[in-house]
Amino acid sequence: MSLSVRDVAVRLNVSEKTVYKWLKTGLIPANRIGKSWIITEESVLALVEPKQSTPVGSSPRLSAAQTSATAPARAASASHPRSTGDDAAHLARFTNILSGAVDQGVAGILGPRATDSETSSTIASALANADGEVLLQGIGLREFFGDRGHTAIIKQMAAEDRAVQIRAILVNPVSEFARARAVAEDGAQFVDESRFKAGPLYNDSWRSLNVIAAMKKDAASRAHFGIDVRFVDHWPSVYLVMTGESTFVETYQFGKPNAAVDGSSIDGLVPMFQFQTNSSYASILRQHFDYIWSGENPHVRTHSLADIAEAMHVDV
Repeated sequence: MSLSVRDVAVRLNVSEKTVYKWLKTGLIPANRIGKSWIITEESVLALVEPKQSTPVGSSPRLSAAQTSATAPARAASASHPRSTGDDAAHLARFTNILSGAVDQGVAGILGPRATDSETSSTIASALANADGEVLLQGIGLREFFGDRGHTAIIKQMAAEDRAVQIRAILVNPVSEFARARAVAEDGAQFVDESRFKAGPLYNDSWRSLNVIAAMKKDAASRAHFGIDVRFVDHWPSVYLVMTGESTFVETYQFGKPNAAVDGSSIDGLVPMFQFQTNSSYASILRQHFDYIWSGENPHVRTHSLADIAEAMHVDV
């Protein structure tokens, strides 16, 4: 039996506008004749009980809405047969999750940076296509200011003198917050200041600072490309990459899997959320970034590149 857009909206308890959006993105499989959509019962039911279309053992990447919404339905289906009432309840739950994700601007849920190469590729693609302002926030951001990762993309932006202005907030590498990370990742021996300054995290920061200084010198000779970096005595709540189109967010924490044998406890082990930059959540993150950048809070000290370079004996 063919269903109208209105029929589908009533069944899924969403607006007709949302149904049209799902039809256009292919979330609801349907045929189109002229301006009319031909939607089958099977297409709607497929939202609750999607067919397995990948080989056993593979791990397909799902959109944020698909990942959140289909799991409860699959789990319930495996545990016991559902009645019509159960189907309706699960369908309502599915549509509420999906509608919430779409309304909040969720564009995807990516794997952890430390283990999923596709996450880094997705961020790299967003950076490579960025123009205007790019915001970066993190603890050390070594993948942007080191010898690997996204550093090459930023250097290419400068070489092409692209109209990109990069602003980055990093943790002051000689602050108590940086030492707290060293202790968490490398052990209690790094409580000692001399050992901390001889340790891997401090030396990584020193190398990154040299890269940042070189980038800033290069940017001074460019007409369009620019970069500015500030360091704060503050533990950032999230790792953030924001371009004009996409915002990537990863929460920071000291926790790590019980089976982990290394000290990578701070970042890269949890999913990365991707939002549309015009979403309300991305707007709040932007306000947070600007507030920290401004240095208006007397309890969150902000330092310039020159300040930190002097403290770490780097020539800028």
